[in-house]
Amino acid sequence: MGAYKKEVWFTVVMSLVFIVVGNAGLFFSIFPVGGMLFGFPVMYIIPILLGWFGIFILTIIAGKIGNHIDDEIDRESAMTVDTEKQKGVL
Repeated sequence: MGAYKKEVWFTVVMSLVFIVVGNAGLFFSIFPVGGMLFGFPVMYIIPILLGWFGIFILTIIAGKIGNHIDDEIDRESAMTVDTEKQKGVL
């Protein structure tokens, strides 16, 4: 049951991180910042970079971690089935 709890927490945390990174432009419009990065105003380039590359990187990370959690769930399920077979439940 521990892997399922881990998956729920992972989903909640990653959802919040995706919302924050995906809406970075909103934060910059609320709190405007002066300055330049790569020749563009910071309040325009940072939200674009976070929106494109930040979400892309987060998707890769979420996929890899999600696969590890799914493998852990499979292992726990296999152990539960083996235990039930030994007890004669199945």
